Amino acid sequence: MFHIVFVTISSLLMLYMSGWAYVMWDYYADTSYLSYLVFGILGLIILGVYCQLFIKKYKNI
Repeated sequence: MFHIVFVTISSLLMLYMSGWAYVMWDYYADTSYLSYLVFGILGLIILGVYCQLFIKKYKNI
């Protein structure tokens, strides 16, 4: 159970980081913030897939 909570909190952190990066990119127009946005979205997708695979594998435990 703790693992699922940890992955959920990490996903929320990725959402926050992506939102922050978008706001900073919009304000400063710096490409480094755009790369943070892309990494945040990719991290969120990877965490989502990982969480689904984890739940599927350990559903019966």
